[in-house]
Amino acid sequence: MEQSPKRIVRTVHFKVIHFILILIACVVILFVVLIPQRLRIRAAQDEYDARIEELNQTKRTYAQERENLQFMRTDAYKIQQGMIKYGWHYQEDKMILDDSAASVAE
Repeated sequence: MEQSPKRIVRTVHFKVIHFILILIACVVILFVVLIPQRLRIRAAQDEYDARIEELNQTKRTYAQERENLQFMRTDAYKIQQGMIKYGWHYQEDKMILDDSAASVAE
């Protein structure tokens, strides 16, 4: 009778030293790769937030300046500046002396 070749069965024994080595490898990967990468991501996020805040502040300043420029084009602004500088203002398309300026001139 022919004997079939015996199949060699190897069993893997998971020893405590293997668990410790895998645990050490995970800790090394955690401290060498993941934590510095997370810190860089957090720093980049903070920089991004700072730039967004600066951009929003610039937008608000621009909108305020544009609003001021629009007001400077109105007749109300021109009258206001005329009153401040000269004490005069417009009323029904005529330039008249302001009462407060007349009392100061007397």
